[in-house]
Amino acid sequence: MKLAVIFQPKPCSSLNLTPHTQTQAVTDDKKASQGFTLMELMIVMLFLSLFSVIALPNLLKQGGKAREVEFKNVIGTVNRAQQAYHWERKIFAEGADDQATLERLNVRFNNHYISSYNIDAHDGSIPYATIAPSNANYQRDQTRAYSGLTSFDNGVYATYICQSNDITELTPVPNLPPASICGTDAERIR
Repeated sequence: MKLAVIFQPKPCSSLNLTPHTQTQAVTDDKKASQGFTLMELMIVMLFLSLFSVIALPNLLKQGGKAREVEFKNVIGTVNRAQQAYHWERKIFAEGADDQATLERLNVRFNNHYISSYNIDAHDGSIPYATIAPSNANYQRDQTRAYSGLTSFDNGVYATYICQSNDITELTPVPNLPPASICGTDAERIR
């Protein structure tokens, strides 16, 4: 035996609606079914375009900052490798070119944004090694330049990393203290 439930709408008189509220309910239903007006849609589009104009430059900068992580990782790795090399051999690694230096340090990189490494080692009263990776497509990639230095003085290793203030291909290598470490066009980040 099957039971069927039949829905029967109640007449308006059973809802205790006055004629005025019945008319208002019908006109409210008509307004709800009309959708958005052209003015409302234009205002929404105006706000969306305004928000996108404000947010787009920030979004592009975030992409550039994400690409800059590659530079920071390479500089940090080479600085630590130079310290290890110096600890073992009492001299910083330097080869005929950047690839030879990286082979001596026993490091390899799979980079997308670095064009050259510019690795140098210097002897003297305070020996030090520098790295200043460059990006030939810095304008397209929106990347700032980075450089690093590791030094050995009186049994202590010191490491410095500089970041250019503006988007550029190359920033000068850091200076040994007491001089201004990163110069005027860059800031020290480590």
